[in-house]
Amino acid sequence: MIFLLVLYLGGCTYLLFVKGDTLPEFKKTGMILWLASLLDVLPDKIIHTLLFIPIIPLAWGAVRPRLVITKIVIFWSGLIFGVITEIIQHYLPYRTGDISDVAADIVGSVLGIPLMLLFFSGERKKRK
Repeated sequence: MIFLLVLYLGGCTYLLFVKGDTLPEFKKTGMILWLASLLDVLPDKIIHTLLFIPIIPLAWGAVRPRLVITKIVIFWSGLIFGVITEIIQHYLPYRTGDISDVAADIVGSVLGIPLMLLFFSGERKKRK
């Protein structure tokens, strides 16, 4: 599971740092445009949100935390990753760092928590 987390974060990092004109045309797909118009946000924010949903479940599965501090760090991992990537984007000449992207990253991370709870809830029952 660690390999999957590293692979996913690598893919996210690529998408977040690549020049905008080399990105696939995700923004023009029907579902992205529909969600963006429904929520009255830019399509870019939908992509950020969707990109960050798997981070916490993948981190939880990779680490299998037992200590409270480790659990806290995992719950904050989406925020930490989002802030770091936006700070780096701010210094790239072809990207811009945006606080609203961080907000979308946080929303995605929070939406990943129920997914994590659902996926790993049976595991806790097996240990008892």
